[in-house]
This record gives sequence, C-alpha cells and structure tokens, in this order.
Amino acid sequence: MKKINKNQIDEIIAQLKTGRTVVFPTETSYGLGCDATNKFAVDKIFQIKKREADKPLLVLVSSIEEAKKYLVWDEMLEKLSKKYWPGALTIIGLCKNPNALPRGVVSQSGKLAVRVSADKWLKEITNRLGCPLVATSANISGQNNIYNSLEAENIFSAQILKPDILVDGGQIPIVKPTTIVEVENGVCSIVRQGDLKILFKTFPTAAFCWTIVSILALFSAFFILLFSYTSGLYINNLTFSMLSMKVNRPTWVVGAKNPLIFVKGLYLTAYSAGSSKKMAQIIDLIKRTELNAVVIDIKDYSGLVLYDSQVPLVVDLKNKDNRLGDVKKLIEKLHAEKIYVIARQTVFQDPVLAQKKPQWAIKSKSGGLWHDHKGLSWVDPTKKEVWKYNLDIAKEAIKLGFDEINFDYVRFPSDGNMSNTLYDDESKKKYEVMGEFFRYLDTHLSHEPVWISLDFFGFTMEKKGADDMAIGQRIADAVDQVDYICPMMYPSHYPSGHLGLSNPAANPYAVFENGMKLGMPKFEGKRAKVRPWIQSFDLGAVYDAEKIRAQIEVVEKYADAGWLMWNASNRYTDAGLKKP
Repeated sequence: MKKINKNQIDEIIAQLKTGRTVVFPTETSYGLGCDATNKFAVDKIFQIKKREADKPLLVLVSSIEEAKKYLVWDEMLEKLSKKYWPGALTIIGLCKNPNALPRGVVSQSGKLAVRVSADKWLKEITNRLGCPLVATSANISGQNNIYNSLEAENIFSAQILKPDILVDGGQIPIVKPTTIVEVENGVCSIVRQGDLKILFKTFPTAAFCWTIVSILALFSAFFILLFSYTSGLYINNLTFSMLSMKVNRPTWVVGAKNPLIFVKGLYLTAYSAGSSKKMAQIIDLIKRTELNAVVIDIKDYSGLVLYDSQVPLVVDLKNKDNRLGDVKKLIEKLHAEKIYVIARQTVFQDPVLAQKKPQWAIKSKSGGLWHDHKGLSWVDPTKKEVWKYNLDIAKEAIKLGFDEINFDYVRFPSDGNMSNTLYDDESKKKYEVMGEFFRYLDTHLSHEPVWISLDFFGFTMEKKGADDMAIGQRIADAVDQVDYICPMMYPSHYPSGHLGLSNPAANPYAVFENGMKLGMPKFEGKRAKVRPWIQSFDLGAVYDAEKIRAQIEVVEKYADAGWLMWNASNRYTDAGLKKP
C-alpha cells in the first residue's frame, strides 16, 4: 500500500483512473474508494472490506447536475438536493441507467446511493475524476470507523488483500456519519440518522407510512395462506406415478459418493456462504425454484483458503482467512434441505502462494514474478509442488463433507504480457502439462467419496485438435479423468462477430446452441458429463428471465447433467427459473 500526500491530486486521479483502490480522508471519517465505473476495482473493495455482496456502496459526485445524470429525478429529490447538498446527506434513489455502473454500486433493485460533498478537496477529486467515486468507510465491515491515516495503515497493512493507495490526511475530527435517506415514489424515509437533521413537515408521516405497510402486510398474509392451502390440495392429489420422475433432491450421505443428479446450482462466495442472513435468502430461493445445488468458494482468486484449514503448509504460510465459519455445520444445514454442496477451488491463479513461495511462481523474463493484466501473480502449472498443495486442500475439503470438488483456473494464464512468461519446465506443450495434472487428480481422488469437476473456457466446446487456446485446455485431455466438465459459456465473453453476431451477449440461445452442438460429440462414450456455467449477470445485455431461460433450455436439450448459474456478486432472483 503506497502512502502519498493529500496534495498529490494529479497522482491520486491517475491512480483512480487506472483502477486502483484508494483510502482517503472525508468530512466524517477515512473512506475507501475507487472509480465507480470500474467493476474490478469495485469487486476488490468488497474483498478488502469483507463486505456482504448484498450491501451496495455509496458514491460521491461533484454536483447536483452530475447526480441528475445517474438518478431518476423527481420533485422530492429536487427539494432535498437544493436544501442539503453539498453536505452530509446521502440520498438513495432509483438509478437512471443501472447498466452504466457495476453491481455492488447499483443494488439488485436498481437503486443508487449518492452524495455531493461540501469538502473542497473531495469536490476537486470528484470533479477531475469525471465519474462517480465510490466512498465507503475505510474499515472492515462491522468495525469502527477510522479517523487517522496511521490507524488505516495499521489495519490494512496486516491484510493480504489491501488498498493500493493511502492518502495521508492526518487526524480528522470524530463526528457522526452522514445521514442517509431513501426516496421512492416521492416519499422520503430515513435509513440512517447522522449529524444532519432532516425536516419532514412536507413529507408523509411515519404513521401514514406504517399504516400502508400494515395494510400491505395483511394482504400478503392472506395470499400466502391462500397459496399454502391450494398448494396443499395439489400436493395431496399427486398420483403415485410421480415417483418414477427424476429425483433432484435426494438425501445426502457424508462419507459416501452420493448419486449423480441433474444439478441446478448457483455460485456463492465464502462471504455469502458464511452469512446466515444471505444463506437464509439462498435456501429460500432454492426451495421456491428448481434449484438444488450451491457452489461455494473454499479457495478463491486471491489464493486464500477460506475456511479454518489445518493443512500444514496453509497454516505455516498463513494462507487462510476463515470466512466460512463452521463448514461442517453449514454443509449439514444444506444437506438437511436436500441441497447438493460443491466446493470451488481455484488452482493456478494463486497470488498468495506465488508471493510466499516465489520458487513455485511463474517468473518474468525481465526478472521477478510475472503478473497478469490485473496485477495478479500465478503459480507455475509445471510445478508438482503446486499440484500437491492443491490436492491436500481438496482432500481436507472432502473430509468436511462436500459432495463435489470443482477445480477452477486449471490452466495457464491468458491475459497479460504472455511473451514475458518463464516456466520451470518448458519442454512440454501446455495441454500436455494440463493433461498430466488431470491424470494426477484422477489418480489421487477417484477413490474418494466425491465427484470431481473442472471449469473450462466456453470456447473449448468449439475447438479442435491441438488447439488449446495457448492456455492448455482441451476437453480431450480431461474427459476421461473427471466426472464433470463445466465450460463457462457466458455469451458476454464471446467476441463481436462470433457466429456473425454483433453482440453475442444479446443472443444467448444462438451462442449456447452452437457451443453445445459442437461440443457434445467430445463427450460420447466418455466418463465426464458436460455441465455448463450459464450467465446470470448483466454484461453486454440485461440478463432477464428470457435470456436466463434460453441458456437453460439449450443445455437441457443436449445434456443430462445440469447447469450452474454465475453471478460474481451473488445477486440471484427466480427470474428464468421454474418452480419445483
């Protein structure tokens, strides 16, 4: 974390525009921010703060006119902004164009929290940045605010994943946080009371609002009871012939290889899976839909092991951050709900291990460790020590009770200065190295009571012969070594012009139809089944129910192993999903 002076505004702006995360002083406490239009930087802030994915970040803009570009403006917003901006008031309103900002800034319901600061330094920063600035509190979620640069330095320096820049603003006065209000349909309500007092004499009263809420609640209760009653009648009249249907939610047994099922799952970060509130929402969604599985991070892109691992090398290197809590208890809870539980483990993208074991890392020909375009270092796929390290973690996860281990980043890097990479063993083709690694997994895990899956690039479904896309991934090298191959067939990740489409993201059916049709012959008579990842996030197009369902329909047309939904922020709804 680089420390710079508050007066170095040119450098601060340059760092923000290149996607860096910055700790800086505000009127109320030290803030943590980034360019709010940069998805990677926003995601990094969530990781640094260990913040739950369903808690959006607020943004600063330079003026009321700038705020109007991002919020659906109405009379109430006009009154509030003229009276209290610039100042210590944050307004939550409907985002005018949700696709212009990443999830994490815009909420799942399409709302955005905005403030215009009265601080001259912050006004200059937001004005020169030319876009909204994320400005969340510079702390670990749930902990106290920070009021001096030394405290910020001490807190973040102890973390493996830390902000890039610390702007030294010295000690700032300890004051109450900003007041936050939410405006919806012309009605204003207080979300958080700060030092600023809002006068409500022109607003609907709290009593009036609660009366409306109570009436709505009574109607909701009535319809829920009606639905429960009619559902009970329907269930009681099911015929015995339904027992012959495919069972998607069998009873799980820990320590045994459970029956293969038609998996319909969704991805969860360790933060989400470790949150009782988030898991209650996810379990509720699964019960209401055809979903029957979850994929949970146990080792993510940072390289950190996300449970209380006792693998000796993980302990020695301090490569863990227990975000999941009691994993066995979590799995037991999911199994009790008849939910299939998959552990996701990244392998060769592992900046933590690369830094602590540089002899195992991909080197740069110009010296030191090689880094990809995101600034992340990777471990060398040719190093058997890396294989063993990941195998030990997987075996420990198996003992915890997971039904399946899903290995991601089982490849060579694809982005960055590839001509500058240096590997320990360059005598073999990349796909030969990966083929040996897949056989290694099979040798050591085939007897274990779990299924094994691999995440592959979506394009592997279409490639032929020796074409491994320079990353070492070919379906032919893995199809007899594992149980599932999960191509990441997100339409947004296919280039313009693919299949003659100017925007493949807007045409999910065509993208999946082509990929599945070309890829399925690779699995004929083989051990592995294909189970694609489908897109459940807005990129290139708004992924509504129709687009999500289109992907599912094509997968189910060709394959019998299921599908997995990916949303990096874990914002899922029942859009596109059938009821159980």
